[in-house]
Amino acid sequence: MGLQYGIKEVLDVNVLDFKTKEPLFFADYASATTNENAAERLDINGGRGNAKQMSFDHTKTSTFTLTLPLVDLNTLALLAGEDVVTGSGVGKIFKREVLTVEDNAGTLEVELSQTPVGEVQLYKLEGLRDKGEEFTGTVSGTTVTVTTPAVAGEEVIAFYQYAAPATAKKVSIKSTKFPKAVEIFGTGLARNQEDEQDYPCHVHVFKARPQANFTFTMEGTAATNLEIVFDLYEVKDANGDGQYIDYIFETE
Repeated sequence: MGLQYGIKEVLDVNVLDFKTKEPLFFADYASATTNENAAERLDINGGRGNAKQMSFDHTKTSTFTLTLPLVDLNTLALLAGEDVVTGSGVGKIFKREVLTVEDNAGTLEVELSQTPVGEVQLYKLEGLRDKGEEFTGTVSGTTVTVTTPAVAGEEVIAFYQYAAPATAKKVSIKSTKFPKAVEIFGTGLARNQEDEQDYPCHVHVFKARPQANFTFTMEGTAATNLEIVFDLYEVKDANGDGQYIDYIFETE
């Protein structure tokens, strides 16, 4: 079997905690997986014309980049250096909603969509989205009784916070937390030129850490693409040589 392969498909990637080997997330939806390698070269020049005589290579670096068109919260948590928080630990959620004042047997009321925690602020709606005169009211469950002059049928803006539901999840970006080291296993396909058959291609990143710099963009004309750049670190092999990454090509 020859050594020439055509490679087109992206890798499916398993990312593990480097210390515990616990799986952190699996991505079979990456749009690109990229390994970039670089080194510095020290040239020795001399003689007439100061020509290049020889050189030494040193400071080899390697990075592994995942480009993800789907956002996995575990991936965000890895970049943040935090765990995903679920349920009561999420805290409170801010809510703004436009409501209509109802006349309930002579009592003017608005009905909130969530049960508020703490204060509810009410303002008359001005135009399409602006707040006007502030109203006061008393809260019972999701019902707010308006105690300042208002007119049944008019729209008001309510601002309040409510407790996050038990199924809610949170990822926090904190000033003191940074990404931890991971181990990465990737599997893709490589097509052998001789028999035109696809064979598994495996990539093993021995030790890596995501760069703390990342951009999380939410926009109206394109889906969010999360690009994670991992710096690779040396791990000694059985012969004592430093290694960053292995590529293993299966054949029949």
